[in-house]
Amino acid sequence: MDMKTRQGILLLTLVMPGFMVLAVSLYYFGTDYSALIKAESYLTQLVEAPKSDQRQLDYTYHRALLHRINVFADGTWGLLGLLIMGLGIHGLVMMKEKDD
Repeated sequence: MDMKTRQGILLLTLVMPGFMVLAVSLYYFGTDYSALIKAESYLTQLVEAPKSDQRQLDYTYHRALLHRINVFADGTWGLLGLLIMGLGIHGLVMMKEKDD
């Protein structure tokens, strides 16, 4: 196998999919984080309001917790995509050093 084929295989199997996972997870991280901020501020408003009942507070708290879990999962997927992309870049760099 020649050098260009090996580089193409690394780019197609590691670098590009890792970058795509990173980009998609960062997009959803941003949307979920803004939803988390909105849910937390609404929860704060409910806590300070005198006429909020316990059921409404529980529901709002669990919605904020759901957004918090989603933000954590999106960040984890972003790190996983970065790791995959880094492995591909490392393979490309080591391939270059080996041939020089």
